[in-house]
Amino acid sequence: MTGQLVRYEVEQRVARIRFTRPEEANRITSTMMREFADALARAGADGADLLVLTAEGPDFSVGRDQHEVLPPGTTPMDNIGLIVEANRLLTGFRGVTVCAAQGRALGFGCGVVVQCDLSLVADTALLGFDEIHHGRAPSFVMSYLEDYVGPKRALDLVVTGRRVSAEEAERWGMVSRIVPEDLLAASTEALVEGLLGSPGELLARCKRYLREVRTVDPADRLDHALATFRPRVGGQSAQPNTASTPASSR
Repeated sequence: MTGQLVRYEVEQRVARIRFTRPEEANRITSTMMREFADALARAGADGADLLVLTAEGPDFSVGRDQHEVLPPGTTPMDNIGLIVEANRLLTGFRGVTVCAAQGRALGFGCGVVVQCDLSLVADTALLGFDEIHHGRAPSFVMSYLEDYVGPKRALDLVVTGRRVSAEEAERWGMVSRIVPEDLLAASTEALVEGLLGSPGELLARCKRYLREVRTVDPADRLDHALATFRPRVGGQSAQPNTASTPASSR
């Protein structure tokens, strides 16, 4: 499936989505957002274990087109609904999402990078949420950003709209890895090949559990892990290990 602005393809266990509007720095229009959401939905429907997101040109994406004249029949609320849909489909993908970003990743583009499970960025990349410079509050960004970077850094990014380097983004937990720009594609493919060495269900289970355990009180997490994984080892209760206990203490 190939749209005019977003390309989608799937081979075996890997779905790939690529932004293809490099002449406009992959600035996202409502039409492009629709194509992106459709591609995300297709990746889920195709049952892919991995979803790889990339972009053509020097920039990953400078975010939404803030000056777009919406197509006839499309209301501002329709456009907002598309943004919500795309975010939900991205974060709801059952498998592992991998993003490779170069150049500028701003606004919605930065959100894609941050919300992917594994994000590789070129060492020359710049990231940021610049909505405030367009007179807008990034409401959707603020719904998740604190989970990744903490409250002070989230507020810093939102109210200043400043761009951060790849090094700072990695230090803050916005991205997974930094690689030399000329090795970004090769590094991404090496990561994908490594992930393909594990069963898709195992990858999905690890992702699902890490999300789930955040909601469990820290004091209860070991018990939660035991209860979760006991059925997978035959349902037997854990027994204390007494093999190395001295006889005098038994």
